[in-house]
Amino acid sequence: EGTWSGSVDTCDPGDISADGRANALRLFNLYRWLADLPAVETSDDRNQEAQACALMQAANWRDSGLSHDPPMDWLCYTDLGAQGSSTSNISGGPGVSSVDAYLIDTGNETTFGHRRIVLSNWLGPIGLGSTGPGGASCMQNIGGTGKAGKEWVAWPSPGAFPLQAYGTSGRMGRGSLGDTGWSVQSERIQLGSATVAVTSDGATLDVTASALTGNYGSTNGLRIVPNGWSPTDGQSVTVTLSGISTEISYTVDFVDCAP
Repeated sequence: EGTWSGSVDTCDPGDISADGRANALRLFNLYRWLADLPAVETSDDRNQEAQACALMQAANWRDSGLSHDPPMDWLCYTDLGAQGSSTSNISGGPGVSSVDAYLIDTGNETTFGHRRIVLSNWLGPIGLGSTGPGGASCMQNIGGTGKAGKEWVAWPSPGAFPLQAYGTSGRMGRGSLGDTGWSVQSERIQLGSATVAVTSDGATLDVTASALTGNYGSTNGLRIVPNGWSPTDGQSVTVTLSGISTEISYTVDFVDCAP
């Protein structure tokens, strides 16, 4: 997670050490690579916004909760921090571990807003700020100029997918994709009316599908929740969305990457 040079007591945003920011960025880019999306970079101005945001969230979230629209009477309030708060994924945890939380997205099952932004075509450059172990963090992302151009993005993603990225129910409070659900997102394809079929080794697996709301990282999104089953090492699962303008079908090959 790196070390933080700032202080809540003196309202000093400081900065997260280079290793903490680099580790968070590496994890974001690992997940984007799994989804066949290009890597993103950070920029100094976005890092400063994210760092000011992280200070404000760290100073207030335990008493007031996290906020994308913090009031001016918040401890350590600054215009820069408020701007960062309104344009960031925000977390009550430090920068590196929060990446996993964004991809599981517990508590946001109707939108998967954090996940869809991380896996969006337009993401990049981003800003990353953190108040270190035990602190809060922000990922400044609005106004990106990325042009990945993928017609659709799924999570878990097609091809080899680590069970470690799937998560374990209750682990570090972040749950698993089995708890929150799988997702497909697209800029162009309307997904809400899709008929969803999920199969493995010729057997149909029970799922519940529902449209995601909001324009978070993509115009359209679909949630797919496994009912009473979890993938295992070596299992391949095929997801097919039909009844839409462009049929989508892909296979996820689950692998255990533990040494």
